[in-house]
Amino acid sequence: MTPPEALRARALDLLSRGDMAGGIAGLEAHLAAAPDDAGAWLSLGAAHTAEGRWDEAARALARAVERGGGEVEARLAYARALVRLGRLDEAAAELRRGASLDPPDPRVLRELGIVLYDKRLHDEAARWLARACEAAPEDGRAAFALGLAHEARRDIAAAIAAYREAVRRAPAFTDARLTLADALASTGEHEQALGELEAVLARERSHEKAAQNREVLRRALAEMRARRLLGKTERELARSALVVEAQLRRREQAPAEAAPGEGAARRVVRYTAPLLELHVTLDAAGGPGGGAIEALHLALTDPDRAARSEDDVFKVTVIAEDGRQAPVDYATGASLTFLREALGCPMTQASALYASLLQGAPSVDWGGATARLASVPGAAGEPGGERHGILVSRRG
Repeated sequence: MTPPEALRARALDLLSRGDMAGGIAGLEAHLAAAPDDAGAWLSLGAAHTAEGRWDEAARALARAVERGGGEVEARLAYARALVRLGRLDEAAAELRRGASLDPPDPRVLRELGIVLYDKRLHDEAARWLARACEAAPEDGRAAFALGLAHEARRDIAAAIAAYREAVRRAPAFTDARLTLADALASTGEHEQALGELEAVLARERSHEKAAQNREVLRRALAEMRARRLLGKTERELARSALVVEAQLRRREQAPAEAAPGEGAARRVVRYTAPLLELHVTLDAAGGPGGGAIEALHLALTDPDRAARSEDDVFKVTVIAEDGRQAPVDYATGASLTFLREALGCPMTQASALYASLLQGAPSVDWGGATARLASVPGAAGEPGGERHGILVSRRG
């Protein structure tokens, strides 16, 4: 009779030479004689995993965990098999046990965060993945997974920071660069997004998705630069949909105070229409009538009336929850048109930015500019208090 140790050695040799069927059969024969050999159960589970036999792998790896085989390695392998079987709750439980060891293995922290992400527990996933990033400072995949969790939490700034860290840790991590480019583009940072795509193509010239996304972004960047009012002059402003559709009329020009250490003061020009005021801040270049637009401030002179009035000027519509198009009130139509024209962004993006401001965000960034809710004094010092509206300015 062949000793169990010899059966195990022969089985492992067969596996090392690619004879998976023979190796698996040999390990099973060995374990029939030595059922407490945790290492053999781990090897058998790994062999079934390599063959994609997830049920058999999970059974073998469960026995390895029960017998303390490889501790962390066994738990990791068992949890991965459970994930393949869709048993996420059990996988998370195994990984939590592994994470309770002191010190926890960074791989366990990362895998637990990923499983929690798959369970859509995004806040908890982000916490575990942040621990994984701290425990393994060179693990680019942990940082990438943290970015995905933050993006699912709708914290795009934190997501971008995590994707950047993933790229720093692993410069050749293509998926991280592509996802970072997508995230940057979603905030209007087209130039930076293009830089990430160029970095991918510098390593992989034939990367089809990167090449396609680069062309799309190049067109979007050109369109944004052509449309946006920031950086343009009053001549382009006069031809914009914002001024033409609202029939805004140019009024007085007032000098703005120069910032400390600067030369000539900027100029502020006021445009008015029923229910609206537009305050345009121009730099001092070009003298009177010249200069580039540095900031635009749209203010509602009667917010309550604007909110009650139908938008028959800008004719903006939104998609309701039932999928039907619905008109908006005048205040919303003016605000969305203003954001679209000032930033040069699509109306869908303008709507998302406006919603963020209304929901309490102190400011939102898009395409190198910042938008925030702000107020200006009553026109020309007349009684009436402040005018409430939106200020868009180039980001310094």
